[in-house]
Amino acid sequence: MAWRGAGDMLRDTFTEPFRSALSIANPEAILLQSGTRCGDAAEQIAGAGAQLVPSACVLEENARLIGILSLRQCLQNPSETLIDDVMSRAPTYAGPDWSSDEAARKILDDDLAILPVLDHDNKLAGVISQKRACRHLLGKAEDDVNDAAGLVGPPADDYAQMSIWADFRRRAPWVLILAVAGLAAGYVVHIYEDALDALVILALYMPMVADTGGNVGTQSASLVTRAISSGSIKVRSAMLVLWRETRVSLMMAAALFSFAYFKVLLISNPADIPLGLTLSEIAFAIGVALAVQVVSATLIGAVLPLGAVAARLDPAVVSGPALTTIVDLSGLIIYFGLTTHMLGLGMTG
Repeated sequence: MAWRGAGDMLRDTFTEPFRSALSIANPEAILLQSGTRCGDAAEQIAGAGAQLVPSACVLEENARLIGILSLRQCLQNPSETLIDDVMSRAPTYAGPDWSSDEAARKILDDDLAILPVLDHDNKLAGVISQKRACRHLLGKAEDDVNDAAGLVGPPADDYAQMSIWADFRRRAPWVLILAVAGLAAGYVVHIYEDALDALVILALYMPMVADTGGNVGTQSASLVTRAISSGSIKVRSAMLVLWRETRVSLMMAAALFSFAYFKVLLISNPADIPLGLTLSEIAFAIGVALAVQVVSATLIGAVLPLGAVAARLDPAVVSGPALTTIVDLSGLIIYFGLTTHMLGLGMTG
């Protein structure tokens, strides 16, 4: 016997925010009442059609979930057998605070036919199928790719069919923002022109500092974003994440300081060094600047995804060109600020 009013009940509770597990749940789930016989249950499940998964949720009178029943379980037992005797009890379910990402990954990781979603009263509020979970994660992956590429707005169904104007509008905002940041980076170089004129060797190591900062920042952001997506860490764990990233970045900074120091000391031409400075002093200053940049970029890469989640944004937006631009700008300021101060060089007024 079917659960009366079940469809209306699910539609009424299907009002959670978009990011909740209910946002991908099916309000037309197959629901059975405890005490139903296998024959009746099989008839109802089979009669649901191809649109629904051939599995049903078994509920008590108070709409509380007590088990999951598949069509196969019904057909493998006599028609007079009660579904309570053959259903899968203590089923895996999603809580009201689960995100759509958590629920989708759970159903695929555990290879579940369906994943019930319960509300705050522990009553059934929706059901997620594998098909819906796959569709959600594929859409999420597409959004992440667009974010990483600096694209704004919803993706088009077909790249070839998108108008030139629509394509321009989704790309232009990011490009303009990053162009403004590029002007700021150029201004930083401009105000340190005197230092570059006095010590040309500083210009030789600018790409190394920028590339290293971008690499460690992107690496940190990617690791933290993946941990957030998998549910390994939450926003409330921010201090633990920062403490961990700080320790890792200090170790990387020590290794890269040694690399930069000996690279400058062993490869640079002493004839290019102005009077009053030694190659060892320059190597030490560049090594310190690179080490500080590594720590700074790592922490920026860790903070941005956490900040995005706290602001209810997709943490993937911090990857790609946006993060790289922020790290490049901060890296130039750190590099020139430290090296000119340690070496006693002036800057353009």
